[in-house]
Amino acid sequence: MIIRRSQPSETQEVLGWLKQNHYLHSTPPGFVFLLEFLEGRQRVGAMQVGRPTSRELDADHLLELTRMFFVDEAPFNTESKGLAMLRRFVRRWFPQIRLLLAYSDPAQGHRGTVYEADGWCAFGKTARSHGYGWKSRQGRRDECVGAKTRWVRTP
Repeated sequence: MIIRRSQPSETQEVLGWLKQNHYLHSTPPGFVFLLEFLEGRQRVGAMQVGRPTSRELDADHLLELTRMFFVDEAPFNTESKGLAMLRRFVRRWFPQIRLLLAYSDPAQGHRGTVYEADGWCAFGKTARSHGYGWKSRQGRRDECVGAKTRWVRTP
């Protein structure tokens, strides 16, 4: 498996692929970088990494994995190997980052197994929310959002 940081000309294509395949069918606006995972010439996964969505967190020393998707046909442990590659990438190119953050959604059957396999630690749950409060913006959904499991890991 090869990891590749998306170039500006490819960014929209990778974001579109991620949006199409991720269960939320959306990608958060703004990101620090995108990683694309290839098997030969075939894209098998992608990760979108950005600043923490919570404004209370230190954006200078934290990065959040905001979206991750790998095709079901990918070999066993591909996601965990992808997380290890992500951490290596962050250590090399973002040495100021001290902590990585991610969330899994138990309501979707996502228990965080891939995070556990890569040594991430469950760090509590988020509060249950009653919508994003963005009804006024086109394309936004206002729905009840269940509590998610928060995962943390040093790069």
